[in-house]
Amino acid sequence: MMSSFRADLSGTDAVKMWVNEKANYDYNSNSCVGGECLHYTQVVWRNSVRLGCAKVRCNNGGTFIGCNYDPPGNYVGQKPY
Repeated sequence: MMSSFRADLSGTDAVKMWVNEKANYDYNSNSCVGGECLHYTQVVWRNSVRLGCAKVRCNNGGTFIGCNYDPPGNYVGQKPY
């Protein structure tokens, strides 16, 4: 999920931002280094083959984007690929 005050943010934009979290992911230790990377590990999860996203514009002008992966993944203690 992502929230932003950018009204023009799309689901594609959100996924691209999550992929950019790769810089914070250390495969050897399977951990985030220096920042957040749990969105990244879900985006690249080995078994997920479908992605659906929804966007809603909030009353305060913000944007909320949520995505579901099928099948889900990102299990604690498992590497994404």
